[in-house]
Amino acid sequence: METKQKPEQDLDQRSFERMMDGSMLDILRDNRDLLLKAMADPTTPANALPAISRQLIDVCERIEALQGGGLTDLLDDEEDEVTDDVGASIV
Repeated sequence: METKQKPEQDLDQRSFERMMDGSMLDILRDNRDLLLKAMADPTTPANALPAISRQLIDVCERIEALQGGGLTDLLDDEEDEVTDDVGASIV
């Protein structure tokens, strides 16, 4: 019986460069993914979870800093807009 394989997607130049770049952001993302898997793994010893959690938080903060912010920055940028005619009513 012959198995059919899906054709591989062609990589564009940008995707290839990102894959081969090995930038700090890519390394941090890989690290984050490994830490998340360790946190969810039922074989991870309970006494290791606090240290893994601290590392995960640190890595996520570094990713956020390298990406130029995140949700917290978006929330900080919101300002309540007050107009001059507050309290005016249409009659």
